[in-house]
Amino acid sequence: MKSSWNSSLTTFTTSFHDILSTVVEKTYTAFLFSQSDVVPIIGPTLAVAMVLAGPTDLWSFIQGFVWMELHLISFEIKNQMVGLEEDRLAKPNRPIVSGRISLADAQILYQVVFALSFLYSIYHGLVACSVLYLVAIVAYNEVGLSRNWFLKSFLGSIGYVCYCWGTTVVFDHNKPLSQTSAIAVILSGVIHTTTGHAQDFRDRSGDAAIGRKTLAIMLPQWFGRWSLMALVYAWTGGLVYYWQPPIPVSAGFAALGVITMVKYCLDYSEEADRKSYWWYNMWLITAHMLPVFKRLSDAGVKIPFSM
Repeated sequence: MKSSWNSSLTTFTTSFHDILSTVVEKTYTAFLFSQSDVVPIIGPTLAVAMVLAGPTDLWSFIQGFVWMELHLISFEIKNQMVGLEEDRLAKPNRPIVSGRISLADAQILYQVVFALSFLYSIYHGLVACSVLYLVAIVAYNEVGLSRNWFLKSFLGSIGYVCYCWGTTVVFDHNKPLSQTSAIAVILSGVIHTTTGHAQDFRDRSGDAAIGRKTLAIMLPQWFGRWSLMALVYAWTGGLVYYWQPPIPVSAGFAALGVITMVKYCLDYSEEADRKSYWWYNMWLITAHMLPVFKRLSDAGVKIPFSM
């Protein structure tokens, strides 16, 4: 009797361990699909949401983060399914091309993750946001509109707007976006549309391999980089004028723009562009934090060193 009980306990323990290991492994694999998005997407999105929603509780933060991750991972899974040739050349460590997950299992994971993201949007009253997002990612991935340089940036900006929109609403306990928040989210989308091709300089070889036309490939290198510099400087001045941050913040923001573009314009190699892109994202994250000064000003808070 005792031997039978011990055997049953051992079997249960082994089965539980196997199930737990599988869940952990699949969760980690899902995370790997969006690992490269921590700086360019997750960071700016969280910055926008925390700035626009204001201080939030831990549970709302966790829910907002999960909402964003579900939507982001669903896009990345499908994007990596249709971009195998590019990943084999430029990003061989990604889950599918590295053999961590099969194409068939990735399709199942995509369906499960997207279903969860949509159900979660129903719970938070964000159905319109998820529908818009679905249309954009299907056009980007399955329809292949990302091969066009303008549509790639435009559809990417819609995704960016949806991340900021949904995460802000969840952080703010499912309240609709305020006028200031809506303007900030729309501006985020326009910034991404006009300067988002900064990411393409680091992926020129991969994009060329699959026949994708981006501004980083189509334009002469000097013109593509100097025109990007003009856009970054224009946005820097415009955002400082509109959001009215304190002088030290304005100076720091301007300095980030200068450092970013000096790096882009001095070294044209893809390895250098990967480092330059990090600086671009620091500039972008700062840009997304500027609306906090408008929110504080509207609340009657006196801000030191205001312009």
